[in-house]
Amino acid sequence: MSRQHSADPDGQLALYRQAVDALGGKRRHAELLNMSERHGGRLYSGAAPVSPGILEDTARMLIAHAKHCQELERKLSPAFSANLTDHQRREETRGRPRGSGEN
Repeated sequence: MSRQHSADPDGQLALYRQAVDALGGKRRHAELLNMSERHGGRLYSGAAPVSPGILEDTARMLIAHAKHCQELERKLSPAFSANLTDHQRREETRGRPRGSGEN
């Protein structure tokens, strides 16, 4: 029989803050959860407890955000030749290094 351990409250709050920041900050997170900025600020500061429901909604938003970022990366990355313009392909052929700042 395994014994279940509880999450460290300070550690959980630190992770919650990182998640809020990754989702665009306190104001954006409050908008996404349809709560007041004031309440969102109280959650972020630790003045109000973060409920399991808010943690679940935040985790769900992180997953959606990660999927969106991955889709953007796949459409933007020069590692996929279909993402390059004709001009960029010609520059690659000429041996110009990526990020050289030349247009």
